[in-house]
Amino acid sequence: MRGAGSDEERIPLNVAFFGAGPLAEPYLDALRRRRDVQLTAVCDLDRRAAEQVAAGWNAQVVLSYQAMLQEAQPDALWVCVPPPLQGDVLLKAAEQRVPFFVVPPGAADFDTARRCARAVAQARLVTAVGWPGRDADVVAEAREYLGANVVPLALGWWLAPVAEAGAAVAQLWTDASGLVDALRFFCGEVTRVRALTAGADAGGLVLQLEFDRGTVGMLTCASFARPEPRIELELLGEGWSLRFGKDLATLRLDEHDKTTILRCRNNPAVQQTTAFLEAVAKRDPAGVALPYPEALRTLAVCHAAALSARESRAVDVEVD
Repeated sequence: MRGAGSDEERIPLNVAFFGAGPLAEPYLDALRRRRDVQLTAVCDLDRRAAEQVAAGWNAQVVLSYQAMLQEAQPDALWVCVPPPLQGDVLLKAAEQRVPFFVVPPGAADFDTARRCARAVAQARLVTAVGWPGRDADVVAEAREYLGANVVPLALGWWLAPVAEAGAAVAQLWTDASGLVDALRFFCGEVTRVRALTAGADAGGLVLQLEFDRGTVGMLTCASFARPEPRIELELLGEGWSLRFGKDLATLRLDEHDKTTILRCRNNPAVQQTTAFLEAVAKRDPAGVALPYPEALRTLAVCHAAALSARESRAVDVEVD
């Protein structure tokens, strides 16, 4: 493992990418600005996409993540493919003690996520999960505004068309899990979930959430056709409301006598990348905002919601 130091002093870290599509693009862009990183291997089911990325870095195209971990022996790994395509790449990385950054949720199912979190904890491995909300500057502004105050009511919407039966539950596990993580960040731990499905193909899903600090929450996911997606989060209290737009990139603060509108000015992907690489160089698992074992708590909420939808009952959230 390379040692810590300035960008100029460090021997470049060799990184590998499993996934070369849209999920990877923000992080590839962030890495291009750095002198302390060299992309050495790329793997993607779309070989052309892998070749296009590799060409810009003079990197090797590898046919499988197993071969990439064995042959390239990267100092760090980015996993940027949808859950069904991830296989056991995170478990393999943990076994080989390769630090990894994963675009969420980082597992095809909760049992796999739990095994991976245990392996990461045992290895004291540096990991990071790329939900953008934890690193957006407007989220920090909202957190500072709230201080120690409890959020009485939290509402979220992830309404985006998907042409699959039962897609709302799948949405929750993948894209909409970022809103669940944001709810945890602002409101504390979810203790109980009740899920109600809507539509013949379960294209709609409404979650009733109970938090340990007393917050009551509601999150709606729907894959029904609509003119444009609606992805929002709103926190409400007496005399104020905080409303976030898509990807938590905008914030509207309404108070009795004024309205303030803020737009995200930092780049969460750059901030996440910087923190992850610094933690890798220092071998410090606590150096990132959202390590994998912490993200498991968000995935536990999504798992409980899916179980509630399937069994038509309230489900307590359990991580272990």
